[in-house]
Amino acid sequence: MLFIVAATQAQTLQSFFDKYSNDERFEYVSVGKGMMNMANAFGGNIKNNDKMTSKMKSIKILTLKAESTSPLMKSVVNDIDQVVAKGNFESAVESREKGEMVHIYYRFSGKDDADMLIMTKERGEFSLIWINGKMTKEEMMHTFSNNGKAFDQMNNFNNEESKVS
Repeated sequence: MLFIVAATQAQTLQSFFDKYSNDERFEYVSVGKGMMNMANAFGGNIKNNDKMTSKMKSIKILTLKAESTSPLMKSVVNDIDQVVAKGNFESAVESREKGEMVHIYYRFSGKDDADMLIMTKERGEFSLIWINGKMTKEEMMHTFSNNGKAFDQMNNFNNEESKVS
């Protein structure tokens, strides 16, 4: 019986956002694909930006302004930690500096279906950004690569070199 109760309380990423998005103590923003397409249409011809936004399905942002020692802050952080642990997310970036923390997680839940979570916590504020879209593992790794531009230049050079050969 206890196992059934624990299983029903386990949250998914969607249920986490559903739980807190209507709570007036949180700021919440959700941008769907239609709005991203419209912004893309008015945004000009930046090729890399067009390619990335055309793959996104949605972006959701949840922000809590509260003391890091408050019961609400502790509960929210505990909830999202459980979602990440049970949701097969992989850690891409972790940074801590003088009371600030940033974690970036990603996962693949289907053919080219990806989720990226960007979690920031600093004194008095917690923010979570959830980006969902169509992206391959290679594209995701390229996004996190510190040498993304060098990687592109190397590929361009290798492609040009193979044309000459």
